[in-house]
Amino acid sequence: MDDDIIEIKPTLGPFTVNIRALVRRLGIQGKSDPVVLVAERFLRLFLEHGIPKAQIPRLIPQLTLEKLRTTESLLPALSTQVLESAATIFGVRLSWLEGADDRIYERLSCYKQPQIFFDLLTALNIPLNGFAVRALATTKALDCRNDRTQQLALVLVEKVQDFGSEEIVRYHVYGDAWDWSHPPCRIQLKAMVRLIFQTSHRPVPIHQVKPAILQAIIEGKCVPHAALQGCLLTSPSLEDFALSREESVQAKETDELPAVLDYICEHDLSQAGRQQGA
Repeated sequence: MDDDIIEIKPTLGPFTVNIRALVRRLGIQGKSDPVVLVAERFLRLFLEHGIPKAQIPRLIPQLTLEKLRTTESLLPALSTQVLESAATIFGVRLSWLEGADDRIYERLSCYKQPQIFFDLLTALNIPLNGFAVRALATTKALDCRNDRTQQLALVLVEKVQDFGSEEIVRYHVYGDAWDWSHPPCRIQLKAMVRLIFQTSHRPVPIHQVKPAILQAIIEGKCVPHAALQGCLLTSPSLEDFALSREESVQAKETDELPAVLDYICEHDLSQAGRQQGA
């Protein structure tokens, strides 16, 4: 058997050593072959965006099902053009796909620079469901009066193309260490989501995730697709913390609304909001 360290092969003598099994037993294969890693990451990229292996040729026509049968058959087909195409489709770093490092996404930041966020949002091809802005948090019970760390992340969702009855999307992950307990972070977030809601008329859902997963997403080392599944009408939504009671029956932390409106005025964000809603 392949997994037996000692194999009986009479024609070659009484015993032979199964080197592959021995290496596995001794743990010598602690690190993946760097070439094989490229194929593994290529397949992982599609699977983590919800695309089964058998459907990859619909996006990368150069790859046939025969080439996708095994890692070994896939490797010769992974030309620079194929890798670049996959990286472009999903907005990931080519250097990650090639196995050069572990960061999947370029680091995006908009803390104290909200206009950068709106510039990218305005340029996006919005998904059909209209929910282009999502929030990830370790808890939905955000509380401005609680001093403990309440970490959040912002993710933009962009439509790439139609895929049958579904859509292929890519993600733009912001690596800012947003903390709801930190007033400058909180007020900026509230100002941004208020404008998003007023112009797009779409809530900003809060998806609750485990701290380790959130940290991996913030660091650009995890595709957020799985974390963003589920109902998009969450209770609460992030904009509930930035609206008045007249604007929403779910309004929360309304005492901070004057500070939010001041922030929008001071940073001249009303124009950014109108551009996003155009």
